[in-house]
This record gives sequence, structure tokens and C-alpha cells, in this order.
Amino acid sequence: MGRRRKKQKTTAEFVENNKAKSENNKNFNVIDQKTVDISINDNENGMITTSKNRELSSRESSPVSALSMRGKIDVEVLSDFENDSEDIGMITDNEEKYGSLGDLNERVYESQTLKKNEKSEILDSFVVSRFNPSSSNVVCYEEKDDNFDLCLVAMKRGESISFRGNVLVASIYGEAVIMGYRLCGVSSEDVSESLQIDLNSSLIFHPVFSPKTHSLLAIESVEKQKMTHKISHPGIIACSKTKSIINKLLSNIDLSKGGYDTILALLDISWCGIQDVENVASCYNNIFSSNFANNNEKKDNEIKQSKDDFFNIKGFYPIFEVAPGMTAFKIPHSWENSTNQLVTDILDFTLPPISIISGHKNVGKSTFSRYLVNSMLNICPKVAYIESDVGQSEFTPCGLVSLNILDSPIFGPPFTHIQQPYRSYFIGHNSPRDDPDYYLDCLRELITVYRRDIACGPEYGMYGDEQIRIPLIINTHGWSKGMGYDLYLHIISSAKPSHIFQFYSATITNKNLPPLPEYVVSPNDQEPPKVSFVEMIDTPGPSKYSASDRRVLSLFSYFYSTSAMTVKQENVKWWAFDQPLVRRVPWCLDWRKGLTKGIFMLTGEVPLSQLLYALNGSIVGLIGDIDNSYKSEQVDVEMSESKEQESRIIPNYFPCPDFSPPSPTEYTCLGLAIIRSIDPTSHTFHILTPLPSSVLFKTNTIVKGTLELPVWLMLDHTKNSSLGVHGVQWKRAPYMSIESGGGVGNAAQKIRRNIKRRSQKPNI
Repeated sequence: MGRRRKKQKTTAEFVENNKAKSENNKNFNVIDQKTVDISINDNENGMITTSKNRELSSRESSPVSALSMRGKIDVEVLSDFENDSEDIGMITDNEEKYGSLGDLNERVYESQTLKKNEKSEILDSFVVSRFNPSSSNVVCYEEKDDNFDLCLVAMKRGESISFRGNVLVASIYGEAVIMGYRLCGVSSEDVSESLQIDLNSSLIFHPVFSPKTHSLLAIESVEKQKMTHKISHPGIIACSKTKSIINKLLSNIDLSKGGYDTILALLDISWCGIQDVENVASCYNNIFSSNFANNNEKKDNEIKQSKDDFFNIKGFYPIFEVAPGMTAFKIPHSWENSTNQLVTDILDFTLPPISIISGHKNVGKSTFSRYLVNSMLNICPKVAYIESDVGQSEFTPCGLVSLNILDSPIFGPPFTHIQQPYRSYFIGHNSPRDDPDYYLDCLRELITVYRRDIACGPEYGMYGDEQIRIPLIINTHGWSKGMGYDLYLHIISSAKPSHIFQFYSATITNKNLPPLPEYVVSPNDQEPPKVSFVEMIDTPGPSKYSASDRRVLSLFSYFYSTSAMTVKQENVKWWAFDQPLVRRVPWCLDWRKGLTKGIFMLTGEVPLSQLLYALNGSIVGLIGDIDNSYKSEQVDVEMSESKEQESRIIPNYFPCPDFSPPSPTEYTCLGLAIIRSIDPTSHTFHILTPLPSSVLFKTNTIVKGTLELPVWLMLDHTKNSSLGVHGVQWKRAPYMSIESGGGVGNAAQKIRRNIKRRSQKPNI
């Protein structure tokens, strides 16, 4: 009771301060102007008006076209509003109160986060490594002049290393397993007294990411398996210098004396930049880095530090003591048995099998899908993967359904392996509830594309090589009741799977799916699918991070990614978190030339007069034709034939529900973008996207759904956000405030899910 009264008192003071401030606030009036510059810092769908025209593009008269790079953005863009305070509104004379409110908000947020962490603290004994490092089984490269971190780890069968962080891993001798994938050594089976690797051989490192947001991964030494043929998957190929250093370190390891079964090479990957995501949002602190300083017992801290010193790899933190809030990735027996059965069927089936993973939300479907993909890559060069869960997508940001072709193992949560799919469609929502028909149309088209181009096509399929089999995995959504279950049955009818993996729980029965209908279990026109029941994981990850937090992480990873991540280029940043989005130079998209097909709105009835306001500061999907031969020069040819379109001030608009979304048989989603600002005078959208120019020139349509832009993407995380945004004080930042608002419609509408339907109510 004491804590509750104190919280109510603090809230009352906060409301009183807000009321006092609101009396000094000026009303905001929108004044029609010719030039409009909309900053990414906007928190509401509105447009900022200025009293004078400003040139927004340094290549306005460029003959290329619709897409060009905008001039450099700097703090001066927002600082212009300091002189136009009368037009902006929300100006308060007392500047000190904003600092106190910022401190109060920060204290309230820290207290709420602390209480949330205390509830979610769990102790998992499986997270402790079954490996005792010493000078005989861990050999490090001592010369640090060239900032080269590398070490060799000799392990016995059954030993494992659980860790937090990120690292590059390669097997020198023996075999090791990470999340179902076997790392095979490059050395020969006949081991002499001095083990050496061939400098002409290909040594491949695979990136492994183990953040605190998900269950931590482990590297386990296992017994060798006799394989008829060895399949090599792409990764980071070691250079001659790395192989020479490994040969020097191998001379310090005695295999016969130590009885080691596996020798691994660990290499630093801190240059990729993923650990800098901790600086973007405070809720993701220490998800990669170590936080030994927060431990209460100094003795345990010293033990951990001493064991970590053996490895000496930046960003690699093995776990040797139980720590709160960290869980380990554990493989139930049902997972292993079901996966082994599927692997056997792949070799026996004439056509590659199609597998569907189904179950309630938060049961471990995504984790099992990663384990299944890695296990299948042990015998397959490639695996096809269809993601139908628009809320928790595996290889794309949320709001998309996609078909991906995977040729390398995936070691880490979804935000660490965002990639460009083979084919994708923009649903625009976190759930298929808003437009289930369009959702099913897109999934049917993805399944058709797989059967036509992948399973039996000349490029990927079996016609070129009978040994090549590209199986398909379909991960379904976690909406298992009502319409969600009907959608799941439609997916089964379209895919006609050979295997169904269904999650179950003997204790939590409300998360079990209903029994499959008879027409699914015993179809008339095909062989019945093999239904395997896999065990549900009660805690797939730390409960501190919700599904919304993981969606935000995927958006962070997508918009801060670089082109080096797509090709896995070594020693080049894959994520550029050191440069906030508000400092990025946006692309300029002329809607008269680039958007030949127009703009689609998937939700709400937005009138044409409010279209630009609705698009301001929003996440949209960039849509293009499926035909890959479509070139940028065709945009100018098409627009030269339509002079009436060039004279239009407002782009072609197709509102919902009068018009259907872009057809999945004709269009594909190229990627996502943020509309940073709009200039109606030059008919230009200023967009931020990680897509390269070769892909951007294919854009001819923009689609907006209900995806929200996280506030963290609007801020400059390199500066003190409590003082303002991008160097501008809070009171002068347009459309953003740290105060609580008031009035009708201020708070977000909450959906009540505890109201039963009339048919569900008991009869009285």
C-alpha cells in the first residue's frame, strides 16, 4: 500500500505540473504555405509550415529521374524553427520545468523497468557452460598490434560453451553443433602429432549471435558422423594470414595428451556493429555486452573475469555462473526425434517435402523453425522458407509475408539475420485480421512460386542435379482461435504439406490446437501428411522482452543495416548504429515520375486532402513489378506519354476499401521505407531506406498500412535525449512533447479481449 500511495502522489504532481504548463501554451494554427518540410522527428501525422521556400534537393533538375540523393541534412534544418516559434506553437516561457519533467519521466521509466525486471528474473542452470578453460585447452593470439582477436578452443566430447555476445566460429578438427547445425573440421581424419591445416583449403567462419533478448546459444563438441557427401555453405572465408596464425597456435595443442575431440577457432566480429544497438534504446542495454559490474557478489565477479581472460575475444562472454534473466537454448527430445525423421524423409522422397510448423503464440515456433532449418542444411545445399507470421517475421521486418532461399545456417534471433527475400508481399499490419483474403492470396502465390521456380525449377530444383533437393518450411502465425484457426486450415489446403509439426503441452492445455479435421488428416487426392507433435517451450526467452520489443529490434536492424550485410563482407560494418536516422541523407522520390501506379492505403478512410498528412513520418512499403527486367529508363518513357499525370499536384490515390491492394501475381514488395519529409512544390517524398539504388529504381507504388514508427527511430541517440531531439530543445521540437496530453482522443484506443461473444456466454 505504501508504494501505491507514493506512486499516486507522484502522478498527481505530474498532472498538476502539466495543467500549469497547458495554461501558458499557445494554440497551434496550420497556415497554408507553398513549401512544406516534414521532419522525421514528427510524432503526429502533420505537416510543418514555413514562411519561406527552401531548396530541398541538390539535384532537382537531374535528368535521371524520380530518385536522387537529397542534399546534406544537418542540425540547421530543425534550428530554422527557432525563429518561427509563433507558427509552431506549444512554446512555454519557463524552460527549467522541461528539464524537471524530463528527469521525472526518466526516474519513472527506470522504476517501472526495475520492477519489470524483478518480476522477470529467472535462474536457469542450463545456461552454465560445461567447459573449464585453461592454458592447455584455450590458446590465444597474443599480438594485439593489428587489433586481431583470435583463439583456439580444444574441447572434449560433451563439453559445451554457452555465451552472450557475438563471435565468428569455424571448426578446425572434429565436429561441433550449434542450434542443430554441424560444423565439420577442415583437417583430415588422420591426425599426426602436429596438426596443421592446408593453406589452400577453404576455411569458412560462420557468425553466431547470442543476445540476452532470446535464449543463449551454446557450442557443443559432438561425435563425428560418417557422411556420404560433405556440403559446404557460404560464410566468411578465412584469408591466408588467418590460416597461418591458426597453424602457429595449433602447435601449442597436444591432441593425444589432452584427448580432445574438437578444435574450434573463434574470431572477433565486433566490427559488424550489432552491439551498438544497445545505444539506440535504453531498454536494450547489455543485451550483447557483459554487465559483471552489476553483480552483487565480488567473489563471483572475480571468478567470471578470470575465466573470461582465457578467451580474450572482444564481444564474446562465456557464461560460467547462473545469472538472472538469462535462459539457455534447450532441445527437447520431441524436437530431435521429429527433425531426424524429416531429414530421413528428405533423402527418401522423390520430391522435396513441404513442412508446416503450427501452434499457439509463445510456444517456440520460431525457435524450432531455426533449429529445423539448420538441421536440414546438414544434408541440403539450400532450404526454402515461407514466413506467414506477419507479427514476428524471421527474415524481414514485421508486416511482410515472404519466401526466402537459405543457403547458410542461422545462428541468432531474427533481428541478426534480416535479408532480402526471394519474393515478399506487404500486408501492412501485425496481424492478418484486417484483410484475411489478401493475406491468403499472398501466401497462395508464394507457395505457387516455390513449386514453379524453386522445387522443380532449372535454377534451384532437381532437374539440374538429382542430388539437389530444396525442401520448404512454412512457419504459421500464432493466432489459433476463431478466424486465425480458419486461416491456418486454408494454408494447409493450399500448401498440401507432407509433414505437419504441431506444438502441444501436457500442462498448459489452453495453448493446444484443436484436432485437425478429417479432410486434413486423411485427404482423398493425396497422401496424408505425417503429423508430429513437438513439445512446447514454456520460456522461449527472457520474459522482459515482449513481442513488441522484438518487432522494434527487427525494425532497428533493418533501417540501420548496410549493403555489406547482404553480401557478408568482412571487416565492414553490417549495421551503422553510430549514425542516427535523423542525420541520414534521404532519397528524393518524385511521385509524378516514380509512382506511376500510385499510392495505396490499406486501412482507414483517409480523404485525398489528408493524404500527405497521413503519410508524414510513417513506415510504408515500396512496391515494384515482379518482372526483374524492368529498368529505370522505362519510368521516363511511361511518364512522357502521360502529360496529364505530370501536371497533377497530388499523386494517384487508391483508398481502402474502395480499391484492393496491389495484386500478388503482378507486384512484389521491394522493402520498407520511412517517409521523412514531403515537399509538395517539387512533388517529392524524402524517404529513408537501406535498399540500394538498383532496387529503388524499380519502385512504382507506395503502400501504407498500420505499422507504427518507433519513437526511438525519431531521436538522435548519440546525444542526450532528455534535453531535446537532434540538438533542438523539447519546447521547440515540432509535434513532439514530453508532456502528457489531454482532451478527447488523446490516449490510444485499447481493445478489450475479455468480452465474450454471445455464443460463448453461459446460459443462465
